[in-house]
Parts: sequence; C-alpha cells; structure tokens
Amino acid sequence: MLLGRRIGTLTVTGITIAMAALATLGTTAAFAATTKASAPSHVTAPSTAEAASGCVTETFTISDEPYYEPCVLDAQVLLNNVRSLPGLYDLTTDGYYGPLTEGDVTQFQRDAGDGVDGKLGPETWGSLCILNEDYGFHGTYWHDAGCNTLMSP
Repeated sequence: MLLGRRIGTLTVTGITIAMAALATLGTTAAFAATTKASAPSHVTAPSTAEAASGCVTETFTISDEPYYEPCVLDAQVLLNNVRSLPGLYDLTTDGYYGPLTEGDVTQFQRDAGDGVDGKLGPETWGSLCILNEDYGFHGTYWHDAGCNTLMSP
C-alpha cells in the first residue's frame, strides 16, 4: 500500500512537471510571436499579397537592433542545407540576422551569381529556393519561406 501511494505521488509530480514544461513552451512561443511585432521601424510588414507568398518577397539585412524573425530562421535552415558550397558556415538557426548569417548570404550571392550586397532579398530568396529544391530540400522551412510560390506548376 505504501508503494502504491508513492507511485501515485510520482505520477502526479510527473504530470505537474510536464504541465509546467508545456506552459513554459507556450510562453516562449508567445514571446517569439510578439517579438516580430516589435521589429525596428525600418522593417515594414508585407502587404496582403506578399504575406500570401511568405518570406520570398521580403528583404532582410543586418540591423543594429537584433530581433527574432521567422523568415530569417527559414533562410538559415535553407543556407545550412546547401553548406557544402565553399565558404558557408554551419549557421545556428536562431532567427537573428547577425554577422554570420550576413556572411553566408554574401557568399551564397557570390556563388549564385546574384547581386552581392549581403541583403536577403527576392533575388537571393529565389536562388536559395531553387537550389534547395534541386538538392531535394523542399520540406517545412522551404514551404514556410514561400519557396513553393516561386516554382512553376
């Protein structure tokens, strides 16, 4: 009987810990969702038409005010997918456009023959999406970025 009570207590404790972990994840997700709204003033929200096509119509660049951006996270994953290209780092996928992400974007632009400016804009998105599709990487991040909208049916 004593063993039964202890197991019951452990179960309740385990459920309590699991619920606390889920609450923490929810808080983190809510924070991540709200930080996009607090982007610097020079970053504009996409129009309704642009929002329908994802990140590929937007331009991202390094900023003095780092902020989380889901589109940057998508780009970091897509850049990591093709890191076999010379000069690319294995980026931390954190959603912040910092010096390493800018360096990878710049190197990728050189390799792709795009205009080299270190900005992740529509031309670079297009090249990144096409190369990822060619390599067979067209999963969640590729779709979230809006790469599928660039491909012909």
